[in-house]
Amino acid sequence: MKVENLYQRFAVQNTEQVKQSQNETAKSGAQVQERAQNRDRVELSSTAREMKKIESVLETTPDVRADKVKAIKEQIEAGTYKVDSKKVANAMLADLLKDLA
Repeated sequence: MKVENLYQRFAVQNTEQVKQSQNETAKSGAQVQERAQNRDRVELSSTAREMKKIESVLETTPDVRADKVKAIKEQIEAGTYKVDSKKVANAMLADLLKDLA
């Protein structure tokens, strides 16, 4: 009987010690977090703010110019779209020369 009583007391005491230890750990963690919040700060440079603005503008800008695509489609369907072969050839040669340089 006495052994069981000791075991029960020991278990209860350990449980209370664990709870107390957990409470102390939680309190110290909260204090560390509070100090970090008071100390940590981020400031963006003007360049970073401009980059953010540019990024937001680019996100709202479509990748394809729908008005130009529509106009060219209409010209193709109507049979009035003309390809300037000299312009195409010059562009091809310019790309080739750029690649060789």
